[in-house]
Amino acid sequence: MELAINLGVGAWALVVIAAVAFGLVAQFIGEARTGFEWFVDALAFGIGAVAASEFIIAWQAVGPMWDEMALVPALGGGLVLGIVVELITRMVTGGTYRSSHGPMSA
Repeated sequence: MELAINLGVGAWALVVIAAVAFGLVAQFIGEARTGFEWFVDALAFGIGAVAASEFIIAWQAVGPMWDEMALVPALGGGLVLGIVVELITRMVTGGTYRSSHGPMSA
């Protein structure tokens, strides 16, 4: 069995853009204690997306393919691993999902 990742350039670009978007959204939810949390979350999202799209062969039959990437499994794998790493990172760094600023005034 040969281990190969067959993603095209467009698929890699989509993974990077989606991963960075996920990381930035996660960074601004609640109160992150570190400035690099978005990077860890984005990296986890990207790894989860590529792993689900490329290494779980049975999932390639689910949903549409684009530039040799199974889109639905990539999104699912990215979200699952990204959210798990986000929760762990936020807990380890002492961040919170509640805003410490209180209600905004008009």
